[in-house]
Amino acid sequence: MSINALTTSGINQLVNSYIQTEMSKRVNPLKAKQEKYNNLSSAYGKILNYIDSLKNSLSVLKNNSTDSVFKAKTVKSSNESRIIATAASTAVAGNYSLRVNQLAKNDIIISLDKNSNELTSEFTPGEYSFKLRAGDGQGEIYNSIVKVTLNTSDFSNGNISFSALANKINQAINNDNAEIISNTVSGSHNNSGTFTFVYGGTEQTINYAAGNYEQIIDNIVSQLNSINGVTAEKVISGSSFGLKITSSEKSKYIQLKNDSDNLLSSLGINSDKEFAASGIISSSVFSPISGKTQISFTTKNSGYDFRFTEISDITTNGLLGAFGLNIGTSRPTFVQNESSDDVPGFVYQTNQLNSKLTFNGLEVQRNSNEINDLISGVNLKLLSLSATNEADVILTVINDSSSVKSKIESFISTFNEFYKFLKENSSSKKDKRGLLLGDSNASSLLNLLNNYAVNSLQGFPANSLNSLSKLGITFNVDNGLSISSDSQLKNLLENNISEVENFFNSSQGFSKLLYDALDPYSGSAGYIKKAQNYLSSSVNYVNDTINRSEKNISKSAERLRAEYQKLQSQLAALISNQSYFMNNISNQQGF
Repeated sequence: MSINALTTSGINQLVNSYIQTEMSKRVNPLKAKQEKYNNLSSAYGKILNYIDSLKNSLSVLKNNSTDSVFKAKTVKSSNESRIIATAASTAVAGNYSLRVNQLAKNDIIISLDKNSNELTSEFTPGEYSFKLRAGDGQGEIYNSIVKVTLNTSDFSNGNISFSALANKINQAINNDNAEIISNTVSGSHNNSGTFTFVYGGTEQTINYAAGNYEQIIDNIVSQLNSINGVTAEKVISGSSFGLKITSSEKSKYIQLKNDSDNLLSSLGINSDKEFAASGIISSSVFSPISGKTQISFTTKNSGYDFRFTEISDITTNGLLGAFGLNIGTSRPTFVQNESSDDVPGFVYQTNQLNSKLTFNGLEVQRNSNEINDLISGVNLKLLSLSATNEADVILTVINDSSSVKSKIESFISTFNEFYKFLKENSSSKKDKRGLLLGDSNASSLLNLLNNYAVNSLQGFPANSLNSLSKLGITFNVDNGLSISSDSQLKNLLENNISEVENFFNSSQGFSKLLYDALDPYSGSAGYIKKAQNYLSSSVNYVNDTINRSEKNISKSAERLRAEYQKLQSQLAALISNQSYFMNNISNQQGF
């Protein structure tokens, strides 16, 4: 060791050299092993994802329930400008002939056209009510009582404009809630019983006991208020009592029916479905020409069974009458006049409201232009009328082979992604060792995929569809599966889909067997996860060993530094003594 090595910089170089040498011998191999374990664990994570993806695609193909992809149907329309259709798996393959003779319409009534700024003194501040009734599509009636409040601020010198009246009517319809208000009665009801309360189609039995009406209504109010969205209250008028029920949800009707002992009739409550007005109709205020105001009511649903059955003022000299809409149960026809007032009434006759079509020679009507109960499992959408000399629309229900092919292609894609990952990482290229080379799990999975790709299924006759190759799907050791004969696959899907279905999703079919074979490798208790957990433990052990080694090297380096620094001190003392002796010798020689 040279004297220069015992300088401070020399000592630092010696210690750093020691650290680098020891790290190279003791720590770097551990870090290389740590990196290998981490990379292998990451590869296992990818394998788990690939297995899950492949199992998911196999799940679709092995599904043999009613929603199996092999039971999927599609509908071809010979004229999609007239009719388009979709089919559920329950649809039966076949051909159907149709002609669209009439499209369904929503019932519409239009008022008089009033001068917008014209003032009327016919009304005074107060509450006005009117009734709207329309069919519910099931032979019953939707009923709505609308209340319009005219405030003092709506008037000027005792007059109000027709445009203001129209807007008040429109606003009241939009703000209306379903509400049932009984008569107020006094005395007692002698018998107990039950009735059914219906809220948006959900039924609940309400019980009542014999007693005075106040007690009975209190009990009913308590039961109804337990229903979310419903508010019930007792109405008091002197010694008489009534019931008020309100729905807070405009999309749900309320109804009281099936009374076992006539309590409802005693209260004057009918069995109509009470609906918010905005749930029955759309109301519009518009100006057909400048300076005119008109109102229209349109049913929310098309067809005869949803038509208006009554539009009536309840209040004497009510607001509807001012616009010619207090028509009761009659159906006047709307007439638009250019030189005089319009005649208020309905735009369509009742026989114009339904869709009408000729189906396989039969005349058919429905409320809607979307029909799902004519052909089992098929939804029709009528778009336009058939021309007089036009050919009938032919609907052809067939198996949805394109959907099946899409699922098979998805399986091939996920299979190949997994196969290529295993293949590429299980071999060496240009002296670079594959990460999974020699790994038993990867080797087993690769052999598994190879076997299922090329082998025939056991238990299937030799002359049957028993392998992927007979579907026109071939296997290449480098790239995996591919559809080598599209025509072969298409022919089987279109003409023998039951055999394709049997190959994939029977009890011993391809999808189930491969799915089951992959199952032990997947999940939290599978082979891959167990191997990954073992690697995780190994990584933790290596981490601990690296930490201990680095601490030991650091301690040894500090001890070495201390020894060098001690030598440095001793050397400094020797040099100092040498200088002292040399000075004494020089002095003695000078005498």
